[in-house]
Amino acid sequence: MSELRYPARALLGDYLRAGLGLVLTLPPTLAVPAGSIAQYVLGALAILFASFAARTASRQTSRVTLEPARITLSALRRTSLEWADLRAAKLNYYSTRADRGEGWMQLTLKGSGSGTGGTIRVDSNLDGFVEVARAAAAAAQANRVPLSETTRVNFTSLGIAIAEPPPPPDGHETPA
Repeated sequence: MSELRYPARALLGDYLRAGLGLVLTLPPTLAVPAGSIAQYVLGALAILFASFAARTASRQTSRVTLEPARITLSALRRTSLEWADLRAAKLNYYSTRADRGEGWMQLTLKGSGSGTGGTIRVDSNLDGFVEVARAAAAAAQANRVPLSETTRVNFTSLGIAIAEPPPPPDGHETPA
């Protein structure tokens, strides 16, 4: 069993962005005339930055427990997914630069929906992210979960080998 967390150093940039956003939007929101368009726009932006700060704080306090039979995300609420109930896996890469040189990955896992089979999302800032991705890839292959080409390429970029997709259930090949 592994308990994984988002390290504070990985979230520092998000805290700085949220704080800067609040500093730049909240005082002007309170300074402009009440009911003005500027107040609504600045107020909406202040709420957006405050929500981002709250989300970042939630990520910092969240815990991911990786076990041979399941993965559990404990944040504001607890979501657990049995590997045997995995029905969908998606691994996306989000670039922060035009040359795709920097960015992060997000792994989304969905269960069957019954019992503890909810949806779990983790991103590559999580310590042990590759370990989670490796377990998810193994469960997806064991459960014959179809993976998109993008997900397959992203698993491969992490050094996780993915077998060829299984043939369609009816046994017929799809035309190319």
